[in-house]
Order: sequence, then C-alpha cells, then structure tokens
Amino acid sequence: MRAGKIKTPRAKIRAPQQVQDLEFRSLNLPVPIQVASDKTGMPAAVALPHARSRRPRPAPKSQYLRITAINDLWQVDDEWWRKHPIARRYYQITIQDDRRLTIYQDRANDQWYWQRGGEADS
Repeated sequence: MRAGKIKTPRAKIRAPQQVQDLEFRSLNLPVPIQVASDKTGMPAAVALPHARSRRPRPAPKSQYLRITAINDLWQVDDEWWRKHPIARRYYQITIQDDRRLTIYQDRANDQWYWQRGGEADS
C-alpha cells in the first residue's frame, strides 16, 4: 500500500441563475445631512433628507428638527497610517419627534452624516 493523496472526484457546483444575477449593495451607508450647531459647537438641529433621497439638498429652516437630547458622544480615530485616516465624532441624539438617531461629524472634511441602520434609527 502506497501513501499518497486520495483522489476524489471534483464536482463543479454552480449557483442558480437567480443568485448569479443578484446585485449587492452596501448596507448602513452614511447619508449626508445638514446640522445647525449652537454657540458651543454642539449639534442643535438636523435637516434629514427625504426618505427616498440620499442626496443632500439645502433645507429651509422650517425643515430642521430640533435636537432635544444628546444621549451619547464618542470619538473614533482609526487607520491613522492610511492616506485618509478616519476621524469622526459620533452623537446619539433624540430629535423633537422622539426618534433616536446616530449622527457624526467627519473631522477630515467637516461634513455631517446620519449613520442609518441602528436599532432605534428610522
């Protein structure tokens, strides 16, 4: 008896055509938003895009929703060794209609984003 590899037949497995035709998209992508800050630089009001829109548009003052509470605040500084490191300040907020949202300010470009997809985000 010779020691060696055991040969097994290889079957080619192909996914059904429906699976092959699927397009994948990223989940939980941040959405650009407008934020009005108070005198100390803390967020005071947010203007969210329409439910089906991901494009930021200038919002009239009447469309800003007042922030009634900042529930949590944290800073993320990561990947400092890369060409574009991550530097973000996150806020978990409650707005005037009692929704809880997670927003952040990208410290590299000073832009605000709504991080959708959290358990309480709507």
